[in-house]
Amino acid sequence: MTQAIQIREAGPEELDEVESLVKAAYREFQPLMPEAAWNRWMENISETIHSPDGVMLVAHRQGRIAGAVKFYPDARQAHQGQWPAGTASIRLLAVSPASRGRGYGRLLTQACLKRARELSIPAIFLYTGTFMTAARQLYEKLGFKRAPEFDRDPGPIAYRLDL
Repeated sequence: MTQAIQIREAGPEELDEVESLVKAAYREFQPLMPEAAWNRWMENISETIHSPDGVMLVAHRQGRIAGAVKFYPDARQAHQGQWPAGTASIRLLAVSPASRGRGYGRLLTQACLKRARELSIPAIFLYTGTFMTAARQLYEKLGFKRAPEFDRDPGPIAYRLDL
């Protein structure tokens, strides 16, 4: 019998495992960056995961964490960009390379959207890389629209979903 996927908040004892998963998921992008930029990104991932700001959600199945995302009900806590007051943000959506293609990314993103709607937050923002094709396709299928006024040059591109 197949166990259901559970989306839940990560416990503090799971954050090191989440960090390893996120870094493994992003490793495919390492060749696209200079070493110094890559190292800064990896440090930022560590800091973000272990920061008390926001809520770390995980996709859990058969005793293993298969994916993760950090949800910020107050986008200002994400420490990215100048998101409008009263909006939410998500960061670090990642699915274990061994678990891709099974809908974990969609479920994690939808869990963030559900939380934002329950809090009556009018919009949710995120940044992603131009090179993150699968992530961009997922966000666009879920209704996110490009928000180029928030793009960082050089750097990530912004998306927005009005809820």
